[in-house]
Amino acid sequence: MKSRRYYLVLAIVSFKFVLDFFVPARDVSFVAFNGMFALLLLILRPRLHLNRRLVMAATLVTVFLVLQLCRDPANPIAYKLLTLPALSVLMYGVGRELDETVALRLFRMLTVEFLVFFSANYGLSVAMGLTKDREFWNFEHPNLLGSYVLVMLIPVNYVLMRGSPRSNALLRAIFVAIAYLTTSTGALLLSMAVYMKARGFKVKHVLTLVASAGIFFAVGMAVLGALDRTVYDKIAAPFLVIYSGGWDRLVQAAQNGGGMTYLSSEQQGSFTWRIYSYLVYTFYVVKQDSMAMLFGNGIGGYVKVWNGAMPHNDFILLLVDFGVVSFISVVWLSVHLIRKVALCAPAWLFVILVLLLRLTGENNIYSYYLVSHAVIFSSLIAGVEMRRDRREASGAAGFSYLPA
Repeated sequence: MKSRRYYLVLAIVSFKFVLDFFVPARDVSFVAFNGMFALLLLILRPRLHLNRRLVMAATLVTVFLVLQLCRDPANPIAYKLLTLPALSVLMYGVGRELDETVALRLFRMLTVEFLVFFSANYGLSVAMGLTKDREFWNFEHPNLLGSYVLVMLIPVNYVLMRGSPRSNALLRAIFVAIAYLTTSTGALLLSMAVYMKARGFKVKHVLTLVASAGIFFAVGMAVLGALDRTVYDKIAAPFLVIYSGGWDRLVQAAQNGGGMTYLSSEQQGSFTWRIYSYLVYTFYVVKQDSMAMLFGNGIGGYVKVWNGAMPHNDFILLLVDFGVVSFISVVWLSVHLIRKVALCAPAWLFVILVLLLRLTGENNIYSYYLVSHAVIFSSLIAGVEMRRDRREASGAAGFSYLPA
């Protein structure tokens, strides 16, 4: 029987899909989403299971964001990020009240809705002539759309874990096809992980996973080389630079801000640009004073580095804006999460790795609609899986984002 929690999630995520795909005023969408969520909570009044440790973690994050807001009260990004800890606590609480059957129906429905909304957005973009310039309606950059698609791995994986071989094969193929349509090379490569299966945290399984990733990469590059030379060149460009002996010159250019105009067109792919930007930001960080290095430059502080250009790496962005202390904390938590998932829920390992790898190749954390998208689904899944683990008669250790 479908509960009020089911209809709450279905309504708010469906509403968010509409906002994210079709409403161009992001600030208006932020207000509309949070207003609708508050209204639905008041109307449906679902029972929420609050996790004490999650509440404590959310409180600490909130305090941290308030301190960042005090550094620059005029920064609108900080106000948006402040809503995320409460959103995580509430969605986790909703997930704890969803049983497996209801959760499966919910995630199947939301996956279908996503496919419909993506198709409609893509069709609109084609009709408006945007796709010929690698643009999509309502998305500031195709890489953000690629990240949005990758976040859908969370509900998609839940469906795959409980689907039939035939339906799973179709869903995997559709997911990779959608990632390809975003024109984001990184999203396409990472989406292929949907075909991987992790069975446990043992050396042979890890080696098998690494070997599988290598095989997928090699086969993917061969296919791209034959079918889409543009994407192939983007990926191969950094290797061409290194192979031609141009690494030292690239480092020197990053040190003195000389740019990459000296490189040939085949060597100036987006991957080469990323490596160059990482070098620029690294040299900036090591030259900072001790306070800036430890605690960063505040939200949006990256604009001081390279004429406002972002580093296309959220970990580097964390290092510049929030400092070494926050950077080390996030890296430690990421490693802890990988280890716990690998030991307790290996079927989710590839999802965690994909999303963390995406953070190393794009800037996502300042796009509220994208981060809230990830918070909603990850918190829901954490709640659903924790409920299942707690109800298992065997008492075996299960998956959660937090200690039991």
